[in-house]
Amino acid sequence: MPRSFLRAALVVTTVTALVANLSACRSPDHGPSAAPASRPATASRPATASPDAAGAVYVTGAESGDDPCARVVSAVGYLGLSLLPPGQEEAQHWDGDVRGRFGYLRGTLAMYGPRLPAPAAPAVRAVDRLARTLSLARTEDSRRPRLLREYRTASAAVLAACDRP
Repeated sequence: MPRSFLRAALVVTTVTALVANLSACRSPDHGPSAAPASRPATASRPATASPDAAGAVYVTGAESGDDPCARVVSAVGYLGLSLLPPGQEEAQHWDGDVRGRFGYLRGTLAMYGPRLPAPAAPAVRAVDRLARTLSLARTEDSRRPRLLREYRTASAAVLAACDRP
């Protein structure tokens, strides 16, 4: 078979699978407050609801009783694995992995941010605002280094409010 035919077949198959998977992930109203898929109840532990007021689950494996500081600290650390060290913001790559981890952090903040210690509230709002902008592919590359430095300052304040370095 000609290479171009195989390449076209691969593209069609990949796009079809992607559309099917994305369609399966979206709820009828397509919004962040869509009802979560609940876990099956077991005899030892019933299914738990998300701590989000709207009932949305943004974090895989989230439990209503989870320590909010532990969840947010974990999400900040998970994002940090994809970031270059401080001082190298200009060289940071902004691929889907990095942007996706900023999105994951936003979901974690949506679920657990309201339950963090009160002194963290202004920093949580700043982190969420910065993470929203940095998660978008359309954000101008020229703005990203400054926003990343601001994110680091705000996330450090959240970690400090949770008594984590």
